[in-house]
Amino acid sequence: MNREEARLELDATTLRPQDASPEARAMAESDPELGAWLKQRTAFDEQVAGAFAASIPAGLRESILQNARRPAKRSYRWILPTLAAAAAAVVAGWTILWPVSNSMPGWQADSLAAVTKVEYGISKVDHMSRDFEAIKKMLVADDSPTPVRLPSKVGTMNVLACKRIQIAGRTASIICFEIQPGKEAHLVVMDNTGLTDLPPQLRPQFKSSKKWNMASWSDGSQTFLLATTADEAVLKKLFGLA
Repeated sequence: MNREEARLELDATTLRPQDASPEARAMAESDPELGAWLKQRTAFDEQVAGAFAASIPAGLRESILQNARRPAKRSYRWILPTLAAAAAAVVAGWTILWPVSNSMPGWQADSLAAVTKVEYGISKVDHMSRDFEAIKKMLVADDSPTPVRLPSKVGTMNVLACKRIQIAGRTASIICFEIQPGKEAHLVVMDNTGLTDLPPQLRPQFKSSKKWNMASWSDGSQTFLLATTADEAVLKKLFGLA
């Protein structure tokens, strides 16, 4: 079993780790990067599964149990296909939504995972405000980093909210902006001391994953990731490149 085969197996069993083979589990334990990815993916799947469970209509469990007590020929005809379809839909949904790749540096994977949770409402923001200066003061009060400097057009987007997060074992911040009507862009700000595989200074690197477009750059001791589901051209325009 190679690393990619182990990742695919672990990806399919995050909510039932006992189903993963001993070889895949051992590889996750011995490979720090694979282990970090599995931890992030498992946390995301558990949170999404919790949100999914919370959205189940009241009385559905009782209805299923009531029908399960009826003769098998009558109940299993619809119970089993319905449950199988629901399970398949959940698995397919997670695969479609999850943009993190184990090829990403750890700080970038952590950042995109945190942004994804905020985008889909799995993780709540800490503060909401339309005033950028107020947002920065809230982050300072939370002992969270604020951007020392931003590309001019990034800082002029309408601000929406902010959140304190943990990235690569350190405190970081997410600042949510409106990049265009109906679309958000999430800026992750962190101190980059001791981090590896950092983007270059003052020169954004662009990357796409699933429905997400990202720009990453460093500025002195700070590193940034700006992620959005808006078109790449819209993102690049913030940096004067489109």
